Amino acid sequence: MKKPFFSIIIPTFNRAHLIQIPIKSILNQTFEDWELIIIDDGSTDNTQEIVTGFNDSRIRYFWQENQKESAARNHGIVRAQGEWICFQDSDDAYLPDHLAVLYDGIKNNPEYKCIKTGLIIYQDGKEIHRTDIKPSFKYDTFPYEAFTTGCYHRLVFDTIKFDERFFAGEDLHFILQVGLKHAIKILPTWTGITYYNPENSGRMGKNYESRIKNHRACLRDVLIWNQTLIQPFLIRARCLNEMQLFSGHLKYNRYKLLEAILSNIAVIFKYPMAYLRLSFEILTKNKL
Repeated sequence: MKKPFFSIIIPTFNRAHLIQIPIKSILNQTFEDWELIIIDDGSTDNTQEIVTGFNDSRIRYFWQENQKESAARNHGIVRAQGEWICFQDSDDAYLPDHLAVLYDGIKNNPEYKCIKTGLIIYQDGKEIHRTDIKPSFKYDTFPYEAFTTGCYHRLVFDTIKFDERFFAGEDLHFILQVGLKHAIKILPTWTGITYYNPENSGRMGKNYESRIKNHRACLRDVLIWNQTLIQPFLIRARCLNEMQLFSGHLKYNRYKLLEAILSNIAVIFKYPMAYLRLSFEILTKNKL
């Protein structure tokens, strides 16, 4: 049996109402040599019914006990048969030429093991941002932004997997590891779409505490071993962790405010200028 060129992995958990968005965008690809691997991370809704309702043999569904995003993606990697592996989120989409653009990029740049395009971000039906396709040098995550628009040769996964300790920031943690070992080729076009919703991240919703603390741990780990040019971005994100934790406690758990105050003081002493710059930005925009 011929193996597909691309394997696309989507982890999902109770997203039956959204999972059709990425699936339909993949079915609409102009490049058709792919398989789609859905890793259902213990959903209790009708996700399986929705996924298996698509009558396409290229779509493969697997269920696992809930272990969070990193474990689900690692499970997908084990199942993948393609030479190149892609990742998508369960509520985002590819434009129709996404895989075709990646395929041409791979053929034209055979020395690369990681190739990416740009990402278009929408909020409330309006485009609010396009990720960088060249360095901009201001809190710049280039070339590590837009994790879901990338593809990775399967040899990358011989030495790099998703760190299963982390379920917030795990995608950046992964691609930073990739970047330390492999050059990343950015193709000068935008072929992915994400639909931004602050509640979806969990850091501004009722389950804010576990996600903020996990993201904090993830950033602490990255800042130990990563000294790339995006370090100012990472430090800024680390400061934002504590501000968001304070905001969450203020809204949901005021009896924990002392804990948040002490955490903010600690990060102020560690990154004073970054914290002050971020505080000024938040105050002038009146937005956290």
